[in-house]
Parts: sequence; C-alpha cells; structure tokens
Amino acid sequence: MRKLFRSSIICIVLAFSLVACEQPPAVPPDSVEALAIRAVDGDTIEVEIEGESYKVRYIGIDTPELHHPTKPVGYYAQEAYEKNRELVEGQTVFLEKDVSETDRYGRLLRYVYVGDVFVNAYLVEQGYALVSTYPPDVKYQEHFLELQREARETGRGLWGPILTPASPGEVVIDPDCSQYDAPGDDHQNLNEEYICFTSQSDNPVDMTGWSVNKKPDKWYTFPEFILSPAASVRLHSGSEVDTATDLYWGNAQAIWRNVHDTVYLYDADGKLIDEYSW
Repeated sequence: MRKLFRSSIICIVLAFSLVACEQPPAVPPDSVEALAIRAVDGDTIEVEIEGESYKVRYIGIDTPELHHPTKPVGYYAQEAYEKNRELVEGQTVFLEKDVSETDRYGRLLRYVYVGDVFVNAYLVEQGYALVSTYPPDVKYQEHFLELQREARETGRGLWGPILTPASPGEVVIDPDCSQYDAPGDDHQNLNEEYICFTSQSDNPVDMTGWSVNKKPDKWYTFPEFILSPAASVRLHSGSEVDTATDLYWGNAQAIWRNVHDTVYLYDADGKLIDEYSW
C-alpha cells in the first residue's frame, strides 16, 4: 500500500467551522503507470507510456524559471530541477489526472507519485516550488496552500533566510517596462495596461503582502510571491491567471490615467518602498 509522505489531513478552518478539503489518495485509483525518462526542470518531466514519449507538467505548482529564452535562470531553479531529477528520473511513476488533459503547449497535466512521495506536494512542502493554481485543475489546491504556508513559516528552500528584507531601492517601479496607456481603448484592453516592478537586489525579495496604491482608494495586495534577483514582474489591470512574471489586479476597468498619475509601492508592514509619477 502506497503511503503519503505526510499522514496528517490538512483542512482549512473558516469562520470557526471545519471545511472538508481533498486529500491526496494513498493509491490514485485512476492513475496511469509510466517510466520517468528525465526531468526537464523543477516542474516538468518526460515520461514513457506504452512505448510513447510524453512531457508532463505538474499540476498546481510552479518552480523558478530554468530555461527561459530571454531571462536569467531564476533563484532556486537549479535546486528545484536537481531535486525533481533526484525524485523521479529513471523511476516508475504514477500519473493522476484532474480535469484538463493537456496545457496549451501539449504537455500532459498530472499529479505525480513515486514510491511514498506525492511529488507535487513534496516540492511545495520543501520550498522548491510555489503554488500556482489554474482552474479547473484545483483538486488539491488547499492542501498545497497549507504546505506552502508551512514552508514559508519555517524558511524552507526558496523561503529561506537569504530573502532580502524590504527596504527602499531593493525593488523599484520600472517605467521602462511599464505601460500606463494601453493600445486602443484602455477599458477594453485591461491586460495591456500594467505597472512593472524590477528587483535591484542580489538576493530574492519576498513580496508577499506588499501592496500597490493608486490614490485615493484603489489597492492591490501581492499574493505569496518571490521576485528573483534582477527579475521583473508586471501587474496588469485586468484578470488572468497569475504567473512568476505577470500578476493581475482583477479590475473591470482601467486603473491608471494616461498622463499625470502616481503609483505607490509599500511593503507588508506599510513602509513606502518606491513611488513613481508620470
């Protein structure tokens, strides 16, 4: 009988009542057996199923970028890749589907098990990966989020003490990669209106809980998010799925005036980190 790498059942308490959450099965009842040929990066592997080769993207998590064509290797990307390779390469794995079959790149979307380890969850728990939820594949979202909270609180992996404390100058509002005036009607092109934030630190910066303000009363709060050294992240006005390079405010209309406006960036304690006017 396959055992989970964690035996405790993780659920969330909301409004003082216990809400049931999906727990990974000991043996995925509808899983498919495969041979893991190689690890591609921290969250992608190549497998062989009945003589056919497939790439598999782990559901619900995201590891730092390792092979981006124009961006440097992300902080902790190599460590995530090495751990993923150590866990699965050359091993028999079991693949569990959620709702979607593949992503837009044609990779199978799966939860992956090897030996006693639920690989997706393990990478989050040990600080090699961040939770990244893409509906409708949300079966273990709450489980992953709880593991991520524990990893962050205990400083595991990419949440470790190397993270830079918030201070002015570590992250700046970057006008060169911002776009305050979207092409066409701003209200009809919300995701082409964005503010860009760039790290000037040699270390990763934990931006969880930071906020952006457009006075007087429009506020955005960063989710659990790490900005890698020398990396940038764009905050779009509209709605989409957050990634390591693009976050979404979720507004139904444009936020920024095309001329004469100011953006303010605050850390999680409310300290002003940067401001920029145009």
